[in-house]
Amino acid sequence: MHTEMKYRFLIHYTLSFIGGYLGLYAIVSRADLFGNAQTANLLGVVRDLIGRNFSDMLLRVGALLIYMAAVILTVWIPEHFSADLRFISIGIDISAILLLGFFPSEMSPVVALYPVFFAMPFQWCTFKAPGGYNSSTIFSTNNLRQFTTAVTQFLIKKDSAQCDKAKFYGMTLLSFHTGAALSLILYMTCSLSGVWLCLVPSFYAVWLISTDRNTAADAPAVTRSTASDGSSFRNLSYKKKEA
Repeated sequence: MHTEMKYRFLIHYTLSFIGGYLGLYAIVSRADLFGNAQTANLLGVVRDLIGRNFSDMLLRVGALLIYMAAVILTVWIPEHFSADLRFISIGIDISAILLLGFFPSEMSPVVALYPVFFAMPFQWCTFKAPGGYNSSTIFSTNNLRQFTTAVTQFLIKKDSAQCDKAKFYGMTLLSFHTGAALSLILYMTCSLSGVWLCLVPSFYAVWLISTDRNTAADAPAVTRSTASDGSSFRNLSYKKKEA
């Protein structure tokens, strides 16, 4: 595997680990809420609206707006700044992890997960999976579907491409749920502060992204221009190269 691609796959698996870690942390620490996505939260808005629980509904609408704001910023920032959005995303993850460990247990579960509602969609929209695969690092439904279909097609057709696809999605699922398992263990032993261990993979992701940038900068210009797998460079600006 090419060195650039190796780092991009490692970045993806590391982010999947973080996604799984924060996903299960949100569930076990805050009333079974899954902060990585909005499906359950939107259903909660409908339930609270019909049940006329307007105070809880407003808290959930706040979570929705925060989630949407993160998505908007991933579009707006590259249009106005040349910063590497990947570093911004990991910085947001780190800030969210630090905050989560300080929030008291008696807080509203929805409000306590506001940092997750912001950090996870920002990560989702910033990083695109390597190798041309369509894979999220913050939830697993599509990854499970892709893994299942790839395994099935490989068993039927013996296609090596489907084998590679199954390995990729299998590793993504393994990374995500390994992070989730560790999150649960740390929550059981350290309570809310157990989230801080997630700083380790977050800083590892910073190192991987820095190394990936340096590797790309050292690669021949033709290699860089033809690297069209669309992985981590999705939101990068190359104004310095164009200057």
